[in-house]
Amino acid sequence: MNGLPRFYTSLRDFRSVFDTGLPILTYHKIGPRPPKVRMKGLYVSESLFRRQLTEWAQAGWTTTQLSPSPLTHEASPPQRQLVITFDDGFENILQYGLAPLAQNGFHAIQFLISDRLGAENDWEQQLAQEAPVRLMDVSQIREWLAAGHDIGAHTRTHPQLTKIPISKAREEIQGSRRQLEDLFGRPIHHFCYPYGDWSPAVRDLVAEAGFQTACTVEPGVNTAGIDPFGLKRFTARYRSRNWGSLAATMRDWFQCPH
Repeated sequence: MNGLPRFYTSLRDFRSVFDTGLPILTYHKIGPRPPKVRMKGLYVSESLFRRQLTEWAQAGWTTTQLSPSPLTHEASPPQRQLVITFDDGFENILQYGLAPLAQNGFHAIQFLISDRLGAENDWEQQLAQEAPVRLMDVSQIREWLAAGHDIGAHTRTHPQLTKIPISKAREEIQGSRRQLEDLFGRPIHHFCYPYGDWSPAVRDLVAEAGFQTACTVEPGVNTAGIDPFGLKRFTARYRSRNWGSLAATMRDWFQCPH
């Protein structure tokens, strides 16, 4: 990535590379951090989120939907378009993110954990003794959809898919799509690998389940001809003086074995 930081903070540092393809940004939580938070890098303040959206809008950027086209074709993706994604479906996205998105005319997609709607972040609590945070319930997700945003699948329970039996991984992937379609009466086309953990076998399960795309946490922009089941994303977060230490912390989090 030619020396770029692994994590996105402002358009200034990324403008030239973003112009080479379709950038996809990922967020987890927006708003104030509750007490005893361990993974602080998964939070972006409301003020920083607003500032980032304003920066893109003033620079002429618009949001687009996730789609395998035009990325799977030879033609270059449209210029100055980006995709905004949120992993896990935390209710603080609805509380602190909905208004800034609307004010800038931007749209986004939430990747939901279908067995955990309205529950807490139990996978984070088990892995890292993280502070409890609630996920959106069905009515809140319907509010998100009514505002013109999209949803995708993030498995049923947020496991590390390469660490469980293939039959269990298949049910996590297929079951999440089935549950969300039944609940919300709309097709679910897009998937996101928990922890960014995937393999060729897991990728094939996602394709087999009928999804059109799948997102990783590998940093980079998406250029023509990329595998739609291996889309790259930059994780957005606040600026840190120690990128190396931060990258190691986030890598350990995303690759932590069950």
